[in-house]
Formats: sequence, C-alpha cells, structure tokens
Amino acid sequence: MARHIIQQADEAADGRRTAPAALRNSGPLIEALRQRLPSEGRVLEVASGTGQHAAAFSEAFPELDWVPSDVDPGQRESIAAWRRSSGLKNLAEPLAIDISASWPVGQGFAQAVLTVNLLHLVPATFVSRFFEEARSALRGGGRVIVYGPFLRGSSYASDGDRAFDTSLRARDPAIGYKSVEAVSEIAGAAGFSPLANDAMPANNLLLTFNLP
Repeated sequence: MARHIIQQADEAADGRRTAPAALRNSGPLIEALRQRLPSEGRVLEVASGTGQHAAAFSEAFPELDWVPSDVDPGQRESIAAWRRSSGLKNLAEPLAIDISASWPVGQGFAQAVLTVNLLHLVPATFVSRFFEEARSALRGGGRVIVYGPFLRGSSYASDGDRAFDTSLRARDPAIGYKSVEAVSEIAGAAGFSPLANDAMPANNLLLTFNLP
C-alpha cells in the first residue's frame, strides 16, 4: 500500500468519514483551484481520503467531472457514502488507485490530476511513479496539481512543520516532507513544466505543473 498513514476521522452512521483537516482546508483549496483547474473536462483526484474534498470540489466546479480514488477500501467506502449523500451527478464512483502501481485509467483519461496531502506520506520513489502515471492519464495540455507541506530547499517553513516531519520519519524513515525543488525536478523528468506555486494557509503550497 502506497500510503502508510491514514488521517483520523469521525464516521457517521451512513459511512461518511469526516477529518478536521479537510474541513479546514476545503475553502482555501477551492479558491486556489479556481485559478488552476481547467474550465471543463475530467479531474482525477488521487488519494481522495475521506471523500470530503471530492464532494466539496465537485459541488464547487459543476462543469467538471470529478473522479475520486483511494488505495484504502475503507476510504473508498467513505467516498462512496459522500457521493450518495451529495447526490452530485458530476461525482463518480471512487477508483482503486495505488500510486506505486499502474493506474486503472487509459491514456488521456483526464484533463487534470489532483492530489491533496499525499506526497509527504509516501516514499520518494513513489513520487516519480505518481508523475509518470499522471502523464499517462493526461491529455496534452493537462495539468498535475499537488497540495501539501513542503521543504523550501532544505528548510522548514515553521517549527511546527519540522516537528510534524520528524514524527512522520519516526514512524517510517522512508516517508516525510519533500522539497519543492525535488518535486519539481521529478515532475520535469516526467515531462511536466512548472506553471504555478501558490502559497496556502498553514505554510502549505499548491504546486501546478503543465504537460505540453
């Protein structure tokens, strides 16, 4: 399994899980994504977690077809529960995607690939696989959008980031924060060009890469 840590979340009787972090960052993410998502087409969200974001994003962007996914069966059940509860027609059933393996989608499946709070929870080798699979899933002119905490060079944005990264590496030395520069280099090796680097609340970043 490519993701080692699953965020704690409350679960409702209908199967929907609710994570506090997703409640906090949904609004800022929607505002930032207005500038970065395509105007129409399909968005593949990789590692959708509880499904809160998928429901919020598909409601905020009704012109886009939203395809959530997750490697964990329990999270996929939660995503499906959010889909049922929302009744949104542009929110698809979740796919089973493990970023360490081939994705079950065809060439040119989507116009954009989005992942939220994933890269710091997987080994660095899986970051390369993520961008390679994203390239296969996109059409020319497509975008990869990555949100989360990052190092700036070798520096942390705050003492809180340093403490969080230390706690992640204590649980698994193979995971932890990646630098903006390292992620950009990996994206470039997969054929992507940097498009934008947006500052987000809590020292997070939204990195957008374009596929020529």
